[in-house]
Amino acid sequence: MAVLVVALVVTGLPTQASAAQGPVYEIDQAQVDKTVADVEKETGQAVLSGEIAGAAWIAQIPEKWNGDLVIYAHGYRGEGTELTVDPPPAYQFLTDAGYAWAASSYRRNSYDPGIGVIDTKNITRKMQQMLRGMGDLDKTYLTGFSMGGHVTAAAIEKYPHLYDGAMPACGVMGDVELFDYFLDYNVGAAAIAGLAPDYEYPDLDWTNTTVPDIREALSSSPNGEWAGGFPQIFGLPSPLTEAGQAFKDFVEIGSGGERVTFDTAWNYWHGLPVDPDNPEPSGNFFFNLGEGDGTIANRGGIVSQNSDMSYLDEYGFDIDDDVVRITAAKRVRNAKGNKPAPIIEGKPSIPVLSIHTTGDLFVPIEMQQVYAREVLDNGRGDLLVQRAIRDVGHCTFTGPELVQSYLDLFAWVETGVKPAGEDLIGDISSPNLGCDFTIGTTPADGSFFRGALEPCPEESS
Repeated sequence: MAVLVVALVVTGLPTQASAAQGPVYEIDQAQVDKTVADVEKETGQAVLSGEIAGAAWIAQIPEKWNGDLVIYAHGYRGEGTELTVDPPPAYQFLTDAGYAWAASSYRRNSYDPGIGVIDTKNITRKMQQMLRGMGDLDKTYLTGFSMGGHVTAAAIEKYPHLYDGAMPACGVMGDVELFDYFLDYNVGAAAIAGLAPDYEYPDLDWTNTTVPDIREALSSSPNGEWAGGFPQIFGLPSPLTEAGQAFKDFVEIGSGGERVTFDTAWNYWHGLPVDPDNPEPSGNFFFNLGEGDGTIANRGGIVSQNSDMSYLDEYGFDIDDDVVRITAAKRVRNAKGNKPAPIIEGKPSIPVLSIHTTGDLFVPIEMQQVYAREVLDNGRGDLLVQRAIRDVGHCTFTGPELVQSYLDLFAWVETGVKPAGEDLIGDISSPNLGCDFTIGTTPADGSFFRGALEPCPEESS
């Protein structure tokens, strides 16, 4: 699963790029055919494929089908115009265990979970109709990764009768608040760097106009890996200035709070290359997310907002008079249904088991905290189990972690017995965070940096 991070970097980040007339999308039939062939070779069983409303789909019904169905909602696929489709993670386990599964490409790329909800509904209904014609369809599950987690949480609220259980993984469970986090990173960096709040933001040329001044104040090495990188994971001193260290603390708070693995996560994410033509890391991964006009999915209207934010209350940083204030378009913040970023209300009516890595700074564990608060506020805490996995990557779960999550969700739905989880809302600074659910701690597991993380207490004794 570590390749997801590389794919995000190479295909382009979900920057809030310029809104314009939408592109024309085409199914990459060669990719679909290759995926079908690869899955058939891996499982030794036939794979179905087709198209619904401009979206490609693939599916597999095991020869020894157990009566259940798993639908997979994929994550962000970049800004290209070719539509691709992949099987769900750990699909081999699903097939071997007798679960039918299906996945859609969606009819559009970009950060557009709203269209993902529709196309996921379409393939769900098609598969349910097909399977009911073959026998007794029992349970239908929905799982989604990254943006697909946003799709999953929104879909089970919009179409509650289609699904019996859900497993969002590394999901954008805080919907548009992810873009608020990107905003906070960028304007927070400027404020802590001492810049007056008279710069342009959003800015189509942000990394060239303002970011150099930010880096100059936050780092003793502003022209290199200004924040640190992979060498710092293995012991080299940090280049951060006192202001830079304060900004690092700011990001830790905004991404979920003080926790194990954050130091490694900081260096990991700031050590990633962001230019596919240049393998050298620039440290600009998150600054690049601030570049654009503030819109998503080729639709008008700024998505992020901090006009109502108290940085003193939320972050403990007295910078409220020093940040540029942004107000989002109401039609984006109140998006329902088919809009690019549907608002998740935290009202599941089915069991939801979510997993998230502790050090993901791209879609941070704070997303789980937002969702959990909403679910609890709506009196539905009995339907939510959340688990942390000790890793620094995005969606970098091991196969056994995914299989265990599937098994526990399936058992919960079948028996009504709620599985174990973790309280991710409050203080997550415990050294035991994620220890009960992390399976695989060697350098070969997950993001390949697990061997550099703090060991769980029982492992170090």
